[in-house]
Amino acid sequence: MTTYSLIDTEEIGSDPIKSLFLIDQFDSSVAEYEILNEQYSSTDNGYVNIVQEVEITLNAALPQSFTQTLLDQLGAAETSHLVHNTTIFIQDEDVAQSTVGNNTRYQSDAFSHYNIRNDEYERLSEVNNERIFPNYLLGALWKKEGPLQLSNTKIEEYYTMFNAIPSLVDSNILSEPPRINGYEFDNEEIAFNSNGFIDSALEEKTDYYKVLLNNFNEPRDLYASANTHVYVDFDYTQTDSTKTGNTPFFNRIKLPFANRAVPTVFPNGTLGEQQQTVNSYSPINVIFSQCQLSDVLLKSFRQSNSINRNFTVNGNEMDIKVYDILDLIENIDVAGLEDRSDEMFLKSPNEPLISQQNNPFLFFFYKLKLKGKMRNRNKANLKTFEDLVVRGEPHKKENIGFKVVKRIQGRNTPIQTFYFANRVGLEDFVDTQVKFDRVYTYEVIALYAIYGSEYSYTFITLPDITLPDEERKFTIRFQNNPSIKIAELPVKTHTMRIVDPPPILPEISFFNQKTTKNMLKINFEHQDGNYVDEYNIRPIRSFAGNQEYLSKLNQYFNSDNVLMHTGKTSEGIYEIYRLEQPPKTIKDFENSLIAVVQSGVVYANGQRSKNGVFVDYIRHQQRYYYAFRVLTHRGNPSELSPVYEVEMYEDADETFMSYGIYEMEEREEFSRNNKMRKYLQIVPNFEHITPNDVDLISEFTNTNNALTALTLGLKDLDQKLFEYNNKNRYIKLRLESKNSGKKIDLNLMFDIKKQTN
Repeated sequence: MTTYSLIDTEEIGSDPIKSLFLIDQFDSSVAEYEILNEQYSSTDNGYVNIVQEVEITLNAALPQSFTQTLLDQLGAAETSHLVHNTTIFIQDEDVAQSTVGNNTRYQSDAFSHYNIRNDEYERLSEVNNERIFPNYLLGALWKKEGPLQLSNTKIEEYYTMFNAIPSLVDSNILSEPPRINGYEFDNEEIAFNSNGFIDSALEEKTDYYKVLLNNFNEPRDLYASANTHVYVDFDYTQTDSTKTGNTPFFNRIKLPFANRAVPTVFPNGTLGEQQQTVNSYSPINVIFSQCQLSDVLLKSFRQSNSINRNFTVNGNEMDIKVYDILDLIENIDVAGLEDRSDEMFLKSPNEPLISQQNNPFLFFFYKLKLKGKMRNRNKANLKTFEDLVVRGEPHKKENIGFKVVKRIQGRNTPIQTFYFANRVGLEDFVDTQVKFDRVYTYEVIALYAIYGSEYSYTFITLPDITLPDEERKFTIRFQNNPSIKIAELPVKTHTMRIVDPPPILPEISFFNQKTTKNMLKINFEHQDGNYVDEYNIRPIRSFAGNQEYLSKLNQYFNSDNVLMHTGKTSEGIYEIYRLEQPPKTIKDFENSLIAVVQSGVVYANGQRSKNGVFVDYIRHQQRYYYAFRVLTHRGNPSELSPVYEVEMYEDADETFMSYGIYEMEEREEFSRNNKMRKYLQIVPNFEHITPNDVDLISEFTNTNNALTALTLGLKDLDQKLFEYNNKNRYIKLRLESKNSGKKIDLNLMFDIKKQTN
């Protein structure tokens, strides 16, 4: 956790009375106090304040010079002090682990993801305003509520792009990630009809992105304008942000959360605090929502009369933008609630807004209700003299929302701003309104309501230094008015870019024809799926002019390392490099490109085969050294393959060949491991995974004890798959090499282990 200690800079050392209690200059109590009287009253604007009469006794051992200096300072103490000192805890960056795509794991709080290859969508995104493309947040609300509930609402206008494309109403932006054993687990979600067969027509109708592309020439200026400022005021959760099955590419930002203390009764009966680990509705959000004025709070993130206030943050001075929430409530009017043409307000229809009812009387009724609830909230958080002056306690705060300001790199003017009410489960922000190969910066700002204090003193009596020591006392009237400021705390700025990730190297094999001299065949077999080597993560090596692509990948992965290779970007175009002398480094291959090949086979659906064959003619009894790269559909290269050493020789009337991996003197690090994740999925039949839950419930009351007696498989099975610790019960998995025919058997046995942590 990162700790932000906020102190009003102008308040530091400005209160001589506070210094009496916070600075022990004489190794004893400098002053003592007694509360003589306490009462609550109302401020001019109707909110609650606290008034206390306090008697302060100075330490008898204080020298007379100190007392005289204090008297001089007390003359200036009858001024008000505006204080919002607090401590805020915010989650550190790069601690969130997410699962994206086909089990690809990222350790980052922000990443770009190339999800589906859609060449047309990529080209259109590069030359059009990003705000005319699907808004994932709008799609999340539509998916959650459903078109029937949202019919004839403002949300339907947004969803059909202000009726520019009415057919969008029957489609969905969000869709479940495709199953790993689905027909196209490396592509978008497949639509099935009621008989369980793939329905291409249904897929074209239900995929929001495909419907959009089929109607792309329709003008959508109103929709583009509305996407300038997007307000998110519904329960948008991490579950929603995982449904990216049809999204070609997107940026994902993890919104931070504050560790808020929750009063808790622990099992031993003691009282304490437990830390929340997810965002949840703050009390202020709840109050505004109950009064049907949540749009007022959320739109204040944009429209407030904010000022820069100087704070000392962790010892360093910093200007933070703040505005007063009580002034905001006082100045609410009906006219200020109207939707602007550059705004999109996303809220569930079952949570009505008073601004949409066009009823001035009802509006003022709810405004009074809001003031009443905030009055009670203020009173519960007012600081007393003892809290504020004697102990110097930090003020309470709550995280009420976030702003994400999106800019094109190199420009100060935002192109979009997203505003989030801090509701239950808020975690990930998915941005689908991005151009391919454009660099964006996202500034994440957390908005905190700080229950500050505007306190002052009125002196009833002043100390008389001529009196005996025990009578050196004075009386003050302490008054504290509420001052709730919303502070914008910059958390993190992310730089992100969508590019085509590097393709997986093909399976490469060499062949010769025994009856043909000098002819060598090289076969390239395209690899589908995604490849992640968690144990050998490293950058692509600089080679043959790929430096610009490497810098783009650095922004794409938010890392110097390549975190994933994928088959979806391969175009089936292969570069072939050849040397006749042993290479020392890969740089020796840079000027030895001999061919670029692509298959001439085109299937009935118009797709070109991604497999390839190259025929080379080489001299016998001469060793050759080959290396290969595969290109993406945008012409970007993969990593250079391992170096292969090949030699052909003639014996009587036949030709023979030998080949293998050549280890260079300066060894290049690479991995020859292929993960089985993209090829293999073992799913037992249902009767083998049914637990003996009825027996466990009848015999045990504790789950830890029941775990020792857990078995899987129906009772009447002749043979059970999960016979724990039985070496005679296993799955035999046989792997056979396509080239050599060699076989290897893997016997998979199962064991049950009790969790110990």
